This record gives sequence, C-alpha cells and structure tokens, in this order.
Amino acid sequence: MKHFDLIIRTFTVTVLSVFSISGFSQEKQADKTVISVVGTGDIMLGSNYPSNANLPVNDGSELMRNAKDILKDADITFGNLEGCFLDSGGYKKSCKSGCYYFRMPDRYVNYLVDAGYDLINIANNHMGDFGAPGRTNTVKVLREAGLNYAGLENICETAVFEKDGIKYGFCGFAPNSGTVKITNINNAKMIISRLKSECDIVIVSFHGGAEGKSNNRVTRKTETFYGENRGNVYEFAHAAVDAGADIVFGHGPHVVRAAELYSDRFIIYSMGNFCTAGSFDISGISGYAPAVKVFVDKEGKFVKGQIFSFLQKDKTGPVSDQNNSAAKEIKRLTELDFPQTGLIISNEGIIERKNDMLVENTDSCNSLQDSLPVNTSDCILTVQNIIDFSKQFLGIPYRSGSKGVKSFDCSGFTSFVFGSFGYDIGANCISQIQQGIKVVREELQSGDLVFFKGRNDKSNRAGHVGIVVSNDEDGNIKFIHACNRGVIIDELNKSPYYQRRYITGLRILTES
Repeated sequence: MKHFDLIIRTFTVTVLSVFSISGFSQEKQADKTVISVVGTGDIMLGSNYPSNANLPVNDGSELMRNAKDILKDADITFGNLEGCFLDSGGYKKSCKSGCYYFRMPDRYVNYLVDAGYDLINIANNHMGDFGAPGRTNTVKVLREAGLNYAGLENICETAVFEKDGIKYGFCGFAPNSGTVKITNINNAKMIISRLKSECDIVIVSFHGGAEGKSNNRVTRKTETFYGENRGNVYEFAHAAVDAGADIVFGHGPHVVRAAELYSDRFIIYSMGNFCTAGSFDISGISGYAPAVKVFVDKEGKFVKGQIFSFLQKDKTGPVSDQNNSAAKEIKRLTELDFPQTGLIISNEGIIERKNDMLVENTDSCNSLQDSLPVNTSDCILTVQNIIDFSKQFLGIPYRSGSKGVKSFDCSGFTSFVFGSFGYDIGANCISQIQQGIKVVREELQSGDLVFFKGRNDKSNRAGHVGIVVSNDEDGNIKFIHACNRGVIIDELNKSPYYQRRYITGLRILTES
C-alpha cells in the first residue's frame, strides 16, 4: 500500500506539473467567470513629520492586522494612499492655516504589500505635501515594492497590468495640482476609453467632493471646499462609465457616501477613511471604515458585492465592527440619493442586484400603453415607483428640447420618466395634456401630471408640465419638474408664479 501511495503521489505531482507547464493553470484562471475586487478609502499609515512621535504604535506593523484576511481574499485589492512615502526632507507645501502634512517612512510600504494591496491611487491632495521629492520617491517606493499605481499628471497617469490571465487598466483623478484632473472630464474620458480598448477590466478612482460630516450626500453638482473646485463627482462617475470604466471607487470626503449601479457598472461615491493613523478626526461617521468587495463578470458587469464594516481606532488601525455601521450608513445614503438604482444593500452589507428592478422589468405593462389611463393592479409599476425614479434626477440641468439624461426640458423630463416604465405620453406639453383623466386641483395625487401656461403665453395653452410628488391633508402640493433651475421640487401653494399659470391636472395611472 505504501508503494502504491507513492506511485499515486508521484503521478499526481507529475500530471499537475505538466498541466502547469502547458499553461493549463493560467487558462483556467483566464476562463473564470467572476472577478473580485476589494476597495478601501484613505490610507495614511502615520506621519514622521514633524517628528517620529506621530508614528503609530509598534512602528505601524499591526495597523492592518484586523483587515488583512478580507483584503487578501480578492483578485485585486485597491486603496487610496493619502500622503507620500519619504523618510525625511522634501519641500513642504505652502499653506495659510489649518494644513495637514503626511509623510510616511519608506519602509511602511511593506505593510501595504503584506495586507494584500495590488493597486494604489496617488491622485489626491496630500500626495503633494512635500513637493516633487515626495511624489518622485513615492512612485519609486511603490514601483520597487511591486505595487501598481497611477494618478500623477505626465508621470503615471495610468497603470496596465495582468494578473491570473486578466488584463487590468487603472487610472486615478483628483482636482489637485500635479494630479490627473477630475475637472477635465473630456480628458478623463479619452484616458479611460484608451484603457478599455486594451484591457479586460478598467478600474477608475477619484478623490473628489467636499469634505466632512456634513458633506455625505451626492449633490449632482460641482462641489467646492475651501474655495477649491472639487469636481462634480456624479457627472464624472457617469462619464467614466460611459467611457469604459467597469468599477468606480470614490474617496475624498472622509466620510462614506452612496453607491449606485449605472449601466450595469458599480460606483461608490466615497469609501471614507480606512486606515488613517493619527491626525484625522475619526469620531462618529468619520471613523466608519468600509472595505467594499465587488464581483464583476469578464465584461465588467456588476454581479454582487459585500461591504465589510470596520471602525478606526487612533493609531491602531481598523477593527471589525459587529454593528455594521459603515454598511448601514452606505445603505441609508444609497436609498436617499439613488432610490431607483439597481442595488439592494442589506444591513449586513450584502449588495445585490434588483433583479426585479421596475425600470428593467416593465414588459408586463407595455401592452397597456395604448389604453391610458391604465389600472396597475396587475402591473409591477406603482405610483411610488414613478416618484422614486423621478427623484434620482434632482439637480440635472435644464436644456430646451432635451430629453435626458444629462439634461431635460419640462416635457422631456415627464416623457422620459413615464417612458422608462413603458408609457408613451407624448413628446411635448400639447400632446401630454391630451392623455389621461382630468383631475381637479384639490384631488391631485402623487404621480399625476400638472400643467401650466408658458412664461409669456397669455392664452390657456399648456407650456410647462410637472409630476405631483405629494398632496397632503392641508392641500400642500409638491411637484417635481425640469425648469430653468434644473430638475427640482417646488410647492405649488407657495409659488405665486405657478399658481397664476396653473391650468389642470391629469391622472395617467390609477390604482385599485
């Protein structure tokens, strides 16, 4: 028996060696149907400026110990390096007041390698804390450690690398001097498109948006902080996906923000701080430190995900949070900012696709288009779905004649919203006012259309339209519409302008 076991073991080793030599192992990896990528937010492993007294306990060796297993359990692990690697010296940036300076010892790069990081963003404000020497040395240290990195203008704008038979492309963006600019969206699109033409999976990182606990919402507008243009992260992320990005990891506000599924691609607008040993405020939501694991198919389409919740402890690194605070906060913000996105996030951090997402599953309603008004009792569309869907476009700019999605006029907005659920209500106010059932103002309900005369029209012809959001027991009517201020919600009873021009209401959908 012992002799037989030896023969079997020898045969097994020989066969495996042959397969490995022939490339079988690599081909199997390349044929994998799902790819996993873990992303984390800001990493600042302790600063040796102004002295080594600012370095963490045990020289930082234990900072990642509690997260290491999760970080290593992925095909690719990404993080944002908030500061430069430099043992000493450099040219300290000029600053009027309240500035932070982050300079990590070169040897600390080994903690990133040991934790399983593959990919590092260096497009952020603190990469320039110690000028050109800091940036140059950081690139050198990362390269010698075998890590992939990008984000500096004209130095390392992109990274292309291969792992397990998959070719990855990466680029990082920020609003700061020396970085590839988040504010130059046309240039960003060209960079991303070029990467997608040569890579299987493209990962995009941005460091943008206003900072602090009060800036945890995705505004869909250009954000400023201390007078600096920090970019329109919503516009940037969508443009990145349109250009070929498969995953978009955001960071910069130092708190978490919402996640979104856009064109089957995963976007998270901020992962907050992850491992920032000292100097930062890590109280309350500023201490939420998620690791976000995303699974995509070989085309980059989102499959599923998981938010692992950690809390930061001063100078000791992230620790596992049994209350799942980060996951719950991302879930809450996602439901607020993107109520109609294709993601469902559980309190435990499980991220799943809404396979029954209404916008993608309106086939059962389409046959009813020719018989408006319709009864939706046997249809997956409800009035609340219409309202929730319409709200995700708040802040989108107005443009005459535009039908979406980057801009709308009034009838373009209403036709787009109803059309997304399979209902053709016409392309302009004149055709839309001929649909549905007329409703007196006192009986308006959520989902009804409201029509107004145009600004300079003295006749009773419809020139503006919106969708009723609510009509409370006191008769306070809120409606969402696209006007010269963009897509906004107005209150009819508090607007003399719209009260004077009000014509009628129409009920397009009725529910039993």
